[in-house]
Amino acid sequence: MAEERFEVLDALRGFAAIGVVLFHLSIVGAPQLAPHGYLAVDFFFMLSGFVLSHSYAVRLQSRRLTVSSFLQLRMKRLLPLSLLGLLLGTGYFLVRLAMQKYSQYGLSDILAGTAFNAALLPKPWVSQAPTDTTFPTNTPMWSLSFEIAVNVLWAALISRVTTKCAWVITAVTGGLLTLTILKSGTADLGATWTTFFGGAVRTLFGFFVGVLVWHYRPRPFLSTFPLLPMILLLATVFCFPIRSSVLDAVSIVLIFPLLMCLSVACHHRRKQRLLSELGRLSYPLYVVHVPILMSTVGLLKAIHLEQTASCYLFALVPICILVAIGLDKYYDRPIASVLGKQRVRSAL
Repeated sequence: MAEERFEVLDALRGFAAIGVVLFHLSIVGAPQLAPHGYLAVDFFFMLSGFVLSHSYAVRLQSRRLTVSSFLQLRMKRLLPLSLLGLLLGTGYFLVRLAMQKYSQYGLSDILAGTAFNAALLPKPWVSQAPTDTTFPTNTPMWSLSFEIAVNVLWAALISRVTTKCAWVITAVTGGLLTLTILKSGTADLGATWTTFFGGAVRTLFGFFVGVLVWHYRPRPFLSTFPLLPMILLLATVFCFPIRSSVLDAVSIVLIFPLLMCLSVACHHRRKQRLLSELGRLSYPLYVVHVPILMSTVGLLKAIHLEQTASCYLFALVPICILVAIGLDKYYDRPIASVLGKQRVRSAL
């Protein structure tokens, strides 16, 4: 496995995960600071295509790594934290159901949905919940289901998917995605069965953009100075105050691929530990932040503090980050060591 590190990509991945947390702060009643934070998922898919191509493409093409072995590596990477996040979310819904005798999901939906979701499979039925999703107790995990699917598809077809074919897939899915976004009015697609098609084209487009960026990656020639402008651009996209399908489409099709190319072109004279750590916290932050936010809502209601001032609710962001750092250091890394898996960073 190649040892080359792309630390600017790590940093942007960490900031993208924080963007998702800011987007979901509305769960606890905080003002919406990142109305387009859901676009981070598209950036994650691009990162996935790049990172997995960099780490596995040659080995898969030469058949030194089989598709089944590749799938095992991916599941070992994703499952420990996804299962924890799922159990936390399921625990919240069960406690809520027991204490309030009410939940938007019934007991059968919670338990059966969790059984499917534990294998990173979407709940294969539609519930009567007002906001029914395919991963009812931890909604952001919908993207992990698409992630595994596109990973296996890519690995199985890698010997047949030429660069020209990757261009065709990217062009077709990019066009379909743009039309779907403009028709739907948003790129926030994929978490429900009614938006499943949108989630599929988001995944395919993003992943194969990452594959193409890896194929045409330039030799590093930029210093790290573009990092701040790139972070500001990413933050501007996420925090743009007006919901706009045009902004969504332009961000996914143009801005994010540009950020990928610029990030890969950055050169580091020495290792930047902070940038790497930002990348490491992104996945645990992504899978546990919603259970933390939902539990906070439940706690505030239980102690009759629903009207807590917004300034205090924003403290949940650093709390989620600290929990993610702890999970990476004391949970994910030790399990990785036990499983003996190779330390390849997920793009989620």
